[in-house]
Amino acid sequence: SMIDREHAVLTQVNNVVGTLNILYAMRQDFPDCHLVKLGTMGEYGTPNIDIEEGYITIEHNGRKDPLPYPKQPG
Repeated sequence: SMIDREHAVLTQVNNVVGTLNILYAMRQDFPDCHLVKLGTMGEYGTPNIDIEEGYITIEHNGRKDPLPYPKQPG
């Protein structure tokens, strides 16, 4: 998402405009509904490591494996 300026701008536009679209749709069709939106800190917290894009090797309990990072759910 932050590879270069073009990717960074696209990511920001998608995130902000997407959220605005959801909010306006909620206001129109579900005015009593609430939205909880998590950003990067809500997802990953504030680890003392860089938040990489791609794969990160994790070692835990004597086992080691490269995992997609940020996660790529099912």
